[in-house]
Amino acid sequence: MGDAPVWLIGPVMVIAFPLAVEAGYRFHALSHAAKSEGDEGGAGYIVSAALALLGLLIGFTFSMSSERYETRRHLVVDEANAISTTWLREQLLDEGSRGDLAPLMRDYVQTRQAFAFSWSGSALAANEARTQALQQQIWTRTAAALREPAAAPLTTSLLQTTNDMFDLAATRRAARDAKVPAAVLWALIVCAATGALIMGYGLAAGGRRHLVASSGLFALIALSITLIVDLDQPRQGSIQVSTAPMDRVAADIRSGDASR
Repeated sequence: MGDAPVWLIGPVMVIAFPLAVEAGYRFHALSHAAKSEGDEGGAGYIVSAALALLGLLIGFTFSMSSERYETRRHLVVDEANAISTTWLREQLLDEGSRGDLAPLMRDYVQTRQAFAFSWSGSALAANEARTQALQQQIWTRTAAALREPAAAPLTTSLLQTTNDMFDLAATRRAARDAKVPAAVLWALIVCAATGALIMGYGLAAGGRRHLVASSGLFALIALSITLIVDLDQPRQGSIQVSTAPMDRVAADIRSGDASR
């Protein structure tokens, strides 16, 4: 489904699903199906089965979307922790090395903050280029600092946390690109529309539309699908991962620079 505008998906489905119910109702009338009790009962079983299948598919898809959202949320915390740990360990280096690395770390955490708000493809590409350039500079300065004999005890721990910090940046980008497959979302929408047709057909067997009840039901289904799509849109959705952990680390680094 790509980066479809979430605000448009919900209203379209709210309109389309009741229309599908009406289409099923009219199709039954045009087919001149017999209105018998047996027909009504049989149609009820079919409607129940269609709605049960739809509910199962909604639950499965919501689980996929929610899992991806939680992964993105945890990765923000993990990256913020890695940046904080790296910065704290850098404070154990000599004053000259700390002075070289401090502005780079400040720029790096600001760049990683901006990653969450890089909505367009060009902004995201620019952010990645800046991230990679800063990573190269941080790695070069860190390697130079660790060549000093006094920094030998920090070599393993500082290199490890710096490497983790860089790896998590790449992992966050991969998690941002990982979405529920469009085929699954389209299958969910098609299943919902088909369920609406079947419900309309079944209601026609009883001779009543139950317009308010059926429209309310499919409005809730449309809301559920919209929520799934919203969770699956890290760039356009209204449900966004909080950047508070990264904001706190950025504030700590700025305050640390100001206190020196």
